[in-house]
Amino acid sequence: MFGSKMNVSTLGHEIRSMINDVEQLLSEARTSTGEKAAELEKRGLQLLSSTISKAHELEKIAVHSAKDIATSTDNMVHANSGRSMAIVGLLGAGIGLLAGFALSRN
Repeated sequence: MFGSKMNVSTLGHEIRSMINDVEQLLSEARTSTGEKAAELEKRGLQLLSSTISKAHELEKIAVHSAKDIATSTDNMVHANSGRSMAIVGLLGAGIGLLAGFALSRN
């Protein structure tokens, strides 16, 4: 319902791996020239593009999960509006009570 934790974890690992590959590639590129440097640049751009795609995929999963959570919360509040109001009232009273104790000590 809230996105696949395994999918998010897998994407996270893939992104970290890609970042490590880019770091290694940059390290190699520092000492390369000519044709080797051009090849490393091409690989670097491909890795960057893949990493950005994976990050966008992760973003879509996060947005979808957030929307699912908001919808579930909204449905729960509408289905249990009396209970929700009671909880909010009790929380407000509790916070007011704590604030009253804190202010009376001063």
